[in-house]
Parts: sequence; structure tokens; C-alpha cells
Amino acid sequence: MQEPPVLVIVEVISVQDPAGRKVYQERVGALIGPLGGEIIGRGGEPVDGELNFAPLVIQRWPSESAFRAFMASEAYQPLRQIRLASFTIKVAIVPLSA
Repeated sequence: MQEPPVLVIVEVISVQDPAGRKVYQERVGALIGPLGGEIIGRGGEPVDGELNFAPLVIQRWPSESAFRAFMASEAYQPLRQIRLASFTIKVAIVPLSA
């Protein structure tokens, strides 16, 4: 049985190093495509004055396995170190319905 495509929702909780975050965004954007993913949205506008709404990044992947392979890839590891030093995120994987 083939895995369904997924959306990966990334919520930016806090930024410790804006310059490091910018470097990460530029480099990860160039890496995601060749590894099967696509950034389909960035930002987010709160509806009806929702409080504590953080910026989001939404990615589309062909499967959860493809996303996890990206995260585990040798190419991503230096970017992971930049991310860990520069900002804090929460990540959710949302399977798409057929």
C-alpha cells in the first residue's frame, strides 16, 4: 500500500539568531525540492485577532517517509545544526486525504 502525500506544518516558536534563520531558510529551500518536497506557503495571518499565532511554513511531501528521509539525510544535517542554534520550531505531519 502506497503512503499518502503529507503536509508538514512548521510553527516558528522563537528566533534566537535572525541571521542564522535567514541562512537556514535560503539553504533549506534549495534542498527540499531535490529531495522530493515543496514549500507551498510561508507566514500566516491570524483570523479574528487570534493570540499567540506564530509564523508558519507549510511543505508538501509525497509521503511521510520522504519527509523523514529528508530530515535524516546527510545533506540536511549541517542545516539542522544552524536551525537548532538559530530558532525553535514545532512540526506536525498531516496526511492528505485521497
